[in-house]
Amino acid sequence: MKMEHHALITAPVAVGTYYFTSSWFYTILSVFLGLLVDADHVIDYIREEKRFDFKDMFIKSYLGDFKKLYVVFHAYEYIPLAWLISFLFNDWTFGIVFTISYLSHMIPDQLANNTKPFGYFFIYRWIKKFSMKEQFYFPEGVEPGYIRKRQG
Repeated sequence: MKMEHHALITAPVAVGTYYFTSSWFYTILSVFLGLLVDADHVIDYIREEKRFDFKDMFIKSYLGDFKKLYVVFHAYEYIPLAWLISFLFNDWTFGIVFTISYLSHMIPDQLANNTKPFGYFFIYRWIKKFSMKEQFYFPEGVEPGYIRKRQG
């Protein structure tokens, strides 16, 4: 999902977070979870390309041109971890803000990115050796990077 779409979803979630908590910490956490989770795409791009090109990174991501995709910040397993932290520190606001803000990023990604049902579970990706083909649906006969290869 594109960053501007995430921003449209994150803005009201962050405003709501501030309204209900009056906390800049939780508001910033909300923005981070809604937008900056996508920083893991930069990590994957650099890992695979051994360089950084901002424009090419977006093209590569949009076309699903990765052989392996780790997206370490995209993992539903973080939600129970957040609730464990809430329990240990007796701070239930953290668990609520984390869950709502994180899901405001993850659910649209899940719906918009042609992701397989378990594609955003880190354990599933690990079992599938982080193969891009195992995380996303591709049309019959199309491999990750197919469109770029035809353009090149």
